[in-house]
Amino acid sequence: MEWQQLQAEQEKLHGQLRSANRLSEQKLLIEGQIAHVEQEITKHSVELNQIRLKLDKLEGFSFMNMIRTWTGQQDELRAEKIDQAAILELKIKEAKKMVTDLTSDFEQVNQKLKQINEKQLQGALEILHIKKKSYLQLHEPEVAQKIEQLANEELITKQLLSEIKEAEDAGDTALTKLGQAAASLHSASGYSTWDTFFGGGLIATHLKHEALDKTESYLHNAQIALQRFHNELLDVQDMSTNALQVETDGFVKFADYFFDDVFSAWSVHSKISTAREQVSRVQDDVHNTIRRLQEKHNKALRYLEALQQEKEAILQI
Repeated sequence: MEWQQLQAEQEKLHGQLRSANRLSEQKLLIEGQIAHVEQEITKHSVELNQIRLKLDKLEGFSFMNMIRTWTGQQDELRAEKIDQAAILELKIKEAKKMVTDLTSDFEQVNQKLKQINEKQLQGALEILHIKKKSYLQLHEPEVAQKIEQLANEELITKQLLSEIKEAEDAGDTALTKLGQAAASLHSASGYSTWDTFFGGGLIATHLKHEALDKTESYLHNAQIALQRFHNELLDVQDMSTNALQVETDGFVKFADYFFDDVFSAWSVHSKISTAREQVSRVQDDVHNTIRRLQEKHNKALRYLEALQQEKEAILQI
């Protein structure tokens, strides 16, 4: 078997093993994310029940409530609590959607993982290493170690390029979903009167339920797309070569803080512009992240070309 065939087979096996490792990491990551979101649902539900109790007290008769009514404080307090309740309702609704989508992602990852026999792949890889070692000792004994080093670095670089491409694709999807959310928020901002009341959730006086649900749906689609982009970036961060270090700590955190503020702002008409600004800011973050990924992609391509040229020069192929 020629060297090129051995190398191609090794790349295939390494790719399959990398997929298995990546899927295992993704499984643990998504599992943790589901647990975190479920904790958020519990926390928000407790807070919502506490507000319900306070609203019941505000509705009941008391001398203090009567005094507050005379001074107008009761209406202010009631409006404040209702607004807090509306925000919590939105957050709970969104969190439940996230659990559904993340659970679907988890199941898909688990199914793919079950289809990979890691033990069998490891055995095949060990046999291939013996074949490559024999080939090099027979044909290029003096440069065997250098060729193997270059071959391994080439393999890792190709895997890195694959991870970067997947992250770029996820980033493009996130940008599309963010754009849809931004457009929907822009439409919502054109309505001058918003009405919220406790019990049925968030209702807009001049905006139909369908339009509200559509905007919330766009926001959710953007959030899950950002979460998936975030997870792909973590995969890129785990990959490195001797010449290419990919650090993503500085630009994976936007998915962690963004939507809590957006849903708080989006529930109140006076803050719709704030929600739009936050969407715009995250769009910029994603654009910048993709640009940095593209820079890493181009650098990795140049490095791969240099490796291949050096290896070919040694093998004279």
